[in-house]
This record gives sequence, structure tokens and C-alpha cells, in this order.
Amino acid sequence: MHPRVSYLSNLTPLRGLAALLVAIFHYEMVAGRFVPAAQTMFLEKCYLMVDLFFIMSGFIMMHVYGQGFRPPVAGGTFREFMVARFARIYPLHIFSLILLVGLVMVLPPVDLQSRGVENPAAILTNTLLLHSMHIHSIYTWNIPSWSISAEWWCYLLFPVLVYLLARWHRVTVVVYILTIVAAYASIMYLLPRVNPMYPAVAVPHNINTTYDYGFLRGLAGFMAGMLLYILYGLPAVVKIISRDVFSLLMALLVGCCLHGGWNDAICVLGFCGLVLGFASNQGRLSRVCGWRPLQYLGDISYSIYLMQIFLQVPFSHGLRLPGVTGMGRGKLNIAMGPGLLYCGMYVLLLIGISSATYYLLEKPCRRYINRAWA
Repeated sequence: MHPRVSYLSNLTPLRGLAALLVAIFHYEMVAGRFVPAAQTMFLEKCYLMVDLFFIMSGFIMMHVYGQGFRPPVAGGTFREFMVARFARIYPLHIFSLILLVGLVMVLPPVDLQSRGVENPAAILTNTLLLHSMHIHSIYTWNIPSWSISAEWWCYLLFPVLVYLLARWHRVTVVVYILTIVAAYASIMYLLPRVNPMYPAVAVPHNINTTYDYGFLRGLAGFMAGMLLYILYGLPAVVKIISRDVFSLLMALLVGCCLHGGWNDAICVLGFCGLVLGFASNQGRLSRVCGWRPLQYLGDISYSIYLMQIFLQVPFSHGLRLPGVTGMGRGKLNIAMGPGLLYCGMYVLLLIGISSATYYLLEKPCRRYINRAWA
């Protein structure tokens, strides 16, 4: 399969920004919260950036590969698609897992609260990308990689989802919308969820599920992105959403949602509008998105996302920043000045590490696998 489609460059900076915000969210969890929730919930709610990833993924898969799985499907199409997806996500995933296991072996013993995270029995499930399937009772090893597990299984379902859309379009669209709503509603209000670190603390009605129902969360966002792409193909819709004002309004909606701690479903709707607006934009915003530093940040976003763990795991093994008060994951606090300084150093170091893994591992492995196996 050799798709010839336009590159959605406006979405690239969104990937980079989302990856950095997830990394900062985890920094606050393990190192010290420097922005009090009483002032703004913005960073507290940045776990939702993962849902932006899922939505963009479904949208981009439809853009690049959607035509390949419409009937009649050519022989070998599925194999070529899966090789390309494997080459994209697996080399860095398995590298980070192996490196993390080695690092944990030389670090001081982990605290009791985090011991389940570094469960030797979970190495196999992480290797097989099964760790978003509620196999374990806590997130394990490279914690953010639960979403890579969910993403992988979305890739496996993607050809079937596209085929059904092409064969029975109207009915399938309705079924997908109902499935998305049911998935998010179930995660927020119906499914039994437990805080793995603090079981006695009630879980809020949000969609921040990972190791347990992460696969369902990922599928809902991925399918939403696929349906968004159908709207993207309608000229009358694009005419409205391609203006700068639409994207800015969506960005404002998302910002207000995060700041005020609004219901996660509203933020997901804002993400949908944001993806549509950015993908369609041909105005000043598009020129800003084309700025090389922003494009570069998006290019290395996958490395940022997976390599952040190496700047976080030392904190669960005893490292503590000067000036931090409190005990336990998510209960550490630090004054805004020093916290912001440490966070800035963390981001710069993470970008440096991610640049190295992007050029030395991620890109070369992707090229090699695609040439050798496709």
C-alpha cells in the first residue's frame, strides 16, 4: 500500500504540545505540584491530552489509509498496513521497556506504594502490548505506554471499521456514534474503577482510565477521529471550519475546559473541533503551525511521550527535589518559582533525550522495517 495523500502538517504541532503537556502532568505527579489546583485545573486535567492523541490517530489513519480498506481490498494491503504501524510504534516501545527494566535493577529499592508498577510478571504483557486490557491491578513499567497498547489494538480493528463504513455507511455511522457515547459514559459512570495507589479514595467521574479500561478509552477516541474525517470530506463543513476564528474558538473552549475542570466529555468535544479546525485551516494559523520548531516538536513527540519515564522513575526510587513537601505520588507540592525552574530543566532535558532516540533509533528502525518487511 503506497498512499499518496497530502501531509496534515497543521496537526504536527498539536502532537508535540500534547506530548509535552502529558510529560509535565506526570512531572507534577512524581516530582512536585507547582501549580495549585485551586488556581487552575489546567495541568491536573492534562491526562486528557492522550484522548487528543487517539482522536488525531483515527483521523490521520483515515486520511492516509482509509481508501486502502474500502472494497474491493487488494491482496497484501492489511500486511503492509500492519508492518507500517509496527515499524512506527514497536521499536521505541520495546527499547524503552528493556532500558527501563535495566535501570530499575540498578536503582535503590522502590517504595511500597509503587512496587506493583515494576512487577516482573508484567514485562511479558507490556512486550505483547496487552497492558491496557485490565490484566494487572495497576499501571506497569513505562506507565504512559498503556496508550500504545490501546493504539495497537485500534490499528488491528481499523481495516474492519473502514470496511463497515464503506459497505453500510449510514447505519455504521450511527452505530459508531452510539458506541463512542456508550464507551465514554461507561468509563465515567458505570464500570468499576479503583485508584490503584489509594484504593480508599473514590475515583472521580472522568475518563482517566489506563491499565484497566484503556483499550475502551482508546477505541472511543480513535473511532471519533475516524468519524471526524468524514466531516472533513464535506466541502460545506470545511468552508466554515477552515477559518482561523473557528480553531481559536476551539482552542479557547479546550483551555477553559482544562482550566475549570469541566466534564471530560466537553473537553473531548473540544478536541474534536480542534482537530477539524487545525486540519482544515489555511489561514494565519497554518503559517504558525508550519514554523520549524513547532514541526520539530511534533516530529519527536512519540519519543517525548515514551522517554519521559526515565526522568520520572528516579523519584519513585527515592529522589526528592529540594523544597518539596508531602509524601506519595500525586501528593507532593513545591513553590511555583523553583517548581517552574525544575520543570523547565526537565522539559529541556526531555527534548534532548527524545531528539537522540528519534534520530538514532526511531527513524532508522522505521525505515529498516518498512524496507525489509513491506
